[in-house]
Amino acid sequence: MILKHNLRGNSQPHLHHWFAHYQAHVNPDLTTRLLRKSVPVLEFIDWKVTEVREGFAASLLPLNRESTNQHGTHQAALMALAADYTGGIALASCLTGVPMAGVHPCHDDVSASLWLADMSVRFRTPSTGHLTVECQIPLEVSQKLSRRYFAGKKVFASLNVNFHSNGESVAEATMRYFAQPSIQLRPASGLEHESPIFQAKLKASARMIAGVRAQQPKHRIIRVDCPHTAAAASEHGRLLAQRLSEELPQLADLVHARTQHGDEALLGMPALKQVVMVGAGLDMRPFRLNARLPNVTWFELDLPSMLKERERVVAGFPETSSAKRQPIPIDLINESLEQKLLTRSDFDRRAPTLVLYEGCSMYFDESLNRRILTDSQPLLEHPESRLWCDFVDQSVVDGRTQIDAVTRFLRGMDELGEQFIFGCQQPGEFLKSCGYRQISVRTAGEYLQASDSVYDLYRFCLAR
Repeated sequence: MILKHNLRGNSQPHLHHWFAHYQAHVNPDLTTRLLRKSVPVLEFIDWKVTEVREGFAASLLPLNRESTNQHGTHQAALMALAADYTGGIALASCLTGVPMAGVHPCHDDVSASLWLADMSVRFRTPSTGHLTVECQIPLEVSQKLSRRYFAGKKVFASLNVNFHSNGESVAEATMRYFAQPSIQLRPASGLEHESPIFQAKLKASARMIAGVRAQQPKHRIIRVDCPHTAAAASEHGRLLAQRLSEELPQLADLVHARTQHGDEALLGMPALKQVVMVGAGLDMRPFRLNARLPNVTWFELDLPSMLKERERVVAGFPETSSAKRQPIPIDLINESLEQKLLTRSDFDRRAPTLVLYEGCSMYFDESLNRRILTDSQPLLEHPESRLWCDFVDQSVVDGRTQIDAVTRFLRGMDELGEQFIFGCQQPGEFLKSCGYRQISVRTAGEYLQASDSVYDLYRFCLAR
């Protein structure tokens, strides 16, 4: 966990540990490369980190065509951008041993989330040469910030950033940041306490998947056509989908294949009355399949902020829908799926039901997956009721696929804050251990009739 990095008791071990932090997280070349990848405009203007020490960072904003305005001086907005990342690096240098979410490939339980909350810049004179941007955090402030972070508290820091060009001061800024362990962003008690940053991450992930669904699949077997997915994705989702699809070109086919396989499970139950969408996100099935499943009630389960986003998207559709939808707020980590549904008067455990557990298993650990799947069983009392779920192969999570595209995709998911933490080598055996029977398992490759080894790492399951 993060607290193991607090080694400030002895100066020599601390110096050694900080040097390891410098090499792994904040050395200028690495930091420049990671930030340029995460924020492409930084590469476009040729911004670079030039120096990092504990509590100090410096960067260079060149005077070039890309960074200047009509007068040939630096654009003020780009100076503010350089100040933002320079101050952020200086703050990150104080959190010894901790990677930054969104920049370094990392997991929530060992990373910090750092955000700019406010800024003010005073411009003294136009910048007419290469611009040096520096942030120096006083030692006593640096130590205080570090102690606070490693005590598990939120860090609020007001940092001064100075700009120099042609040997003179051209501007100064005050940048106000906050940082905290990423794992603390998730509400610990009560669904009403979701932080804005946690909500933003949640919505970004859902929009990204909607953006992938809006992409054109390559395989002829895919027939899914949903006019609502582009609206659900918005520009944000389409951009994220484009970035991740560049890393993993097979991504659209994989998502479309799982969507269509799930559709076939639904449409293959003539007496179907209820669908339980576990982690509904921005899945538009209730609208896309309403004409073919007019008598089905859709129970849409997700965190409150995601359900709110879902309703905001639906409200923007030009047409109304007669789909019978029941949004149900739930925190799957802290609440029971079984209790949430069986206490409702509008849910009938004896009616033909399909529990749709799509695109979720890889984000939960084994024990939570086991609990969710076990909790789903009492919902499936009717003989024709089914569970549909999907799993990635364990080698994906372990990084043993030896497929560069998969590695790059997982790195992109890490940067998005959506780490894969669970994979399953034998999904059928895992489902049996959860009490299921009559289990069918197909790889995406088998379903798509494709020989690409990437498709064989993803499996779709149907069980009673």
